[in-house]
Amino acid sequence: MTDPLMKLAHDSLAVDVATSVADAVARMSAEGHGAVAVTEAGKLAGIFTERDLMEKVVRPGLDADATPIQDVMCTKPLCVRAGASRAEALEIMLKERFRHLPVCDEAGQPIAMLSQRDLLAHQIQRLRGEVDSLEAYLLADGPGGD
Repeated sequence: MTDPLMKLAHDSLAVDVATSVADAVARMSAEGHGAVAVTEAGKLAGIFTERDLMEKVVRPGLDADATPIQDVMCTKPLCVRAGASRAEALEIMLKERFRHLPVCDEAGQPIAMLSQRDLLAHQIQRLRGEVDSLEAYLLADGPGGD
């Protein structure tokens, strides 16, 4: 049984390959996202992250207003399908050392973005529920209790 990711992921923030780094970063900042999907003709062409900004733009001293995002994005990005399980997504992220993973439809269009933070928050919430259930079970008076 698959465990849909769509409840965990946030809506995909996508920009075209010709978008300037400055415009992409402004959108990322306004939406509070650490990554943006980069599309060409509606299909996933790359991904641009905060780390890319630091390593490929700021450190070499590029002009963010004049640099198209296609020049500094991660090319050939992996994506996961909407019906994939959390375990599948996490396995890809850990193996490839990604902190963000696009969720794509069958046509290769990005529909959401999943982050390790999304997965961690879900796991913490699930574990809290389990702890609450165990506490309730252990503290409940059974038949013949005090």
